[in-house]
Amino acid sequence: MSITLDQLPARLPGTAFRTREEFADRHPGFHPENLSADLMALPGTTAEVSALLALCHRGGIPVVTQGGRTGLSGGATTTPGQLIVDTYRMNRIESIDPLGGTAIVQCGVTLAALESAAGEHGLSAGIDLSARDSATLGGMAATNAGGIEAFRNGVMRHRILGLEAVLPDGSVYSHLRRVTKANEGPDIGQLFIGSEGTLGVITRLSLSLLPGDPPGVTALAVFPDAARAVSGYAALRDHPDVQLLSAEAMWPDYVIAVAGGLSVNLPVEVRPGSEQLPVLLEAAAESWERTDSFEGALMALYESGAMADVVIAKSERERGELWRIREDSFVVDDLWPHGFWYDVSVPLDCLAKYVDGLFGRVRAVSPALGTYLIAHLGDGNIHATITSGKSVPELRGQVDAAVYDGLDAVGGSFSAEHGIGTDKRESLLGLSSPVRYRVMQEVKSLLDPKGIMNPGKVI
Repeated sequence: MSITLDQLPARLPGTAFRTREEFADRHPGFHPENLSADLMALPGTTAEVSALLALCHRGGIPVVTQGGRTGLSGGATTTPGQLIVDTYRMNRIESIDPLGGTAIVQCGVTLAALESAAGEHGLSAGIDLSARDSATLGGMAATNAGGIEAFRNGVMRHRILGLEAVLPDGSVYSHLRRVTKANEGPDIGQLFIGSEGTLGVITRLSLSLLPGDPPGVTALAVFPDAARAVSGYAALRDHPDVQLLSAEAMWPDYVIAVAGGLSVNLPVEVRPGSEQLPVLLEAAAESWERTDSFEGALMALYESGAMADVVIAKSERERGELWRIREDSFVVDDLWPHGFWYDVSVPLDCLAKYVDGLFGRVRAVSPALGTYLIAHLGDGNIHATITSGKSVPELRGQVDAAVYDGLDAVGGSFSAEHGIGTDKRESLLGLSSPVRYRVMQEVKSLLDPKGIMNPGKVI
């Protein structure tokens, strides 16, 4: 006997469900369509997810898994007739092993919750991003999240030792190893990382933790251009007496726009439209007063001419003001809506040339378009907002071509850390090799032959 969407609550009385009217007051995240489904399930255990997917598989009911709804690429959008599997109730940190530096967590645990719990043992999740308070670890695994610390700790894939996932037919794949070395054939669990919920529901994770970072001191440095910013970053990264914790680049037009929108006074001079590159740098320090090694390294760069200006935050308030400029990037969209968003990665030795070319290519599309850039400088991950403040969908293809030009040739990527979702689906098809795309399709068909998991996303 087949099963329909409206029959699920009666068939699974132990699982919480909400109708569209009942979950309408929830925040949808970046995409309003995230909450367009007719029904939401809120399972609390893997067994509940298993029973739920088994019924959905039988009835051909499309399923979209959601965590914190912090995604930016349309990977969690829904339509009427679909079921949302919300992982909010799967929020238990099952164990933390301080000796081995590992944690077992359910998929709905937020990054901030794990960071707090790990911090009690002097440990850290080893990954950080601005949506830390709402981003769930299951969602971060499904999108292979990166963030601020990726240049030194890797992306989410590198933090995962093993995982548990419910397949589309309800069967449970479980490989929750707590060791680094486990050569037991091809690691099937890796398929789920970055799959954006198209192959199953990640329910539990075994994570590798790292020693917690020492207190940090923050500086805003202005480099004459991107090339010298990359060289300056490398010098600080490799400095024997400096432990660099973060390096966030913000191009002049972005800095001026966001600081102005937030009413934050810039402590350094930044000229609009110039080749300058302001970089937010954070390094380990014993206290706000004892920053000798970091200050010395910064002054050496300044005196050599590699750096044009620098100011060091002298309090947590000053530090917070500098980080607001970097993390409140949505100010650009408030000032100039209807922008095109991009998330690309460029090898460091090509970054300066790529950015210079990008500005020129965008101007060639339309002089009315502004290009607002920020970057995780250490790993070459650039976030671009290209906008005139007006809706110009007819320019999307030309702007895409301007942004993606040359990336593949230098070994970069058109999709760094935000995932594919719906927004970059056509780009994946057009920019992937035919063989790579075919293999992805074959994996999808093997694990999800009815195509019920997150339909219309990625592949």
